[in-house]
Amino acid sequence: MKSKSKKKPSGLSYDDLHRFIKQGVIESCYLFAGPEQFSADEAVALLRDETIPVDQRSFNFDVMYGYDVGAHEVVALASSYPMMGEKRMVVVKEFDKLNNPDVLTSYIKNPLESTVLVLISESPDLRRNPYRVFNEKNTLDCKPIYDNQVPQWVLKRAKRYKKSINPDAAAMLAAYTGTSLRQISNELDKLDIYTADRKEITIDDVNAVVGVTKAFSIFELQKAIGMKEAATAINILDRMLERGEYPGMIVRMLTRLFIQITTLLDLHEQNVPKQKIAKELKIHIFFLDDYYGYMKHHQRESIPDRFKALLHADISLKRTTKDPRLILSILLYRLMDKDTGSLEVAEELESQISE
Repeated sequence: MKSKSKKKPSGLSYDDLHRFIKQGVIESCYLFAGPEQFSADEAVALLRDETIPVDQRSFNFDVMYGYDVGAHEVVALASSYPMMGEKRMVVVKEFDKLNNPDVLTSYIKNPLESTVLVLISESPDLRRNPYRVFNEKNTLDCKPIYDNQVPQWVLKRAKRYKKSINPDAAAMLAAYTGTSLRQISNELDKLDIYTADRKEITIDDVNAVVGVTKAFSIFELQKAIGMKEAATAINILDRMLERGEYPGMIVRMLTRLFIQITTLLDLHEQNVPKQKIAKELKIHIFFLDDYYGYMKHHQRESIPDRFKALLHADISLKRTTKDPRLILSILLYRLMDKDTGSLEVAEELESQISE
C-alpha cells in the first residue's frame, strides 16, 4: 500500500512574494508553510506594511495563535469588514494546532476581498483541508536554507543596510551562526551599528562583533578537536553547556565534522580540486585549510574509533541519567586519543560515571 505524500508543488519564495506585493498583486488568503519562521515573520511584516497603515493597525491588524482560538473565531474575524480603512489583516500563527481547521475551508474558497488572511504552519499536512485549497500562487515555502547557501544569503541581506560584506567575512559569519536566518539577521543588525558610516563589513568586524560572543561555539569546539587541543576543547565544552547548549546537538555536529574529515581524506587521495572539495564538504573554500589541518591530526586508521566514540556518547546520553558533561568530556578525550594524558583523564571520568 502506497503511503500518502505530504508534498505539494513548491510555492512562492520570499522574493516572489515581495515582487508580487510591490506590483500590487495581493491574495486574500495565504499559507506560510515550513519550519523557517523568520521568513514567515518577514513576509507578514511585508504584507502588513503594504496593506495596513500604521494608524489603523490597532483595529485592522490581528495576530492569533492556533492553540488559543477556535476555528469559528478565525472565520468570524476574517469575515469582518475593516474599520475606517480599506483592508483588514488576520494572521494565525501555529495554525496546525487549531482544532477543526477544516472549518476554514469554505471561507478560503470564497474569502472576503477586504481581508488578507495568513495561516502560518510549521508542519502542515498538505493532504488535508484547508491546506489542499491553497496553490502555488498563495503558498509561501518557508523551508530552511542549507549551510552552503548561507554566505550568499548574508551577501544579499547586507544590501538592506546599504552596505556590502566581504565574501570571506560572509563565510565567517555563516560559520559562527549556522543556518538560523533570525540569528544571522540579529548579528547583521549589530554589525551595521558597529561599522557606523563605513560601507563594507570585513572579517575583522565579524570577529570583533560576532566572534566575541561566539568564541565558545560548536564551530570553535570543532576546531579545537580537529587540531587536538584538548584543554581548549574542554573549556569550550564547559562554556557551551553552561549556556544551555543541547548535548545531543553537540554530538551530531561532531559526527558531521568527522564525516567531513572522512570525505576530505577520500577526495584528497583522488586529487580532486580544492574548489570541488569545498563544495562537497558544504563549506566556504576560505575554511578548507582548517580542514586539511584536521586531516593531519586524524589519520584514516583512527576514523573508525572516532565514530565508535560518537555512537557510544549518543547512546549514553539517551539511555542514562548520568551527567552529560562527563559523557561529553570522555567523548572529547577519545576523539583526541593520541594524547596519553587525555586518555588517563578519560578513564578517570569513565570511572566516575560507572560509580
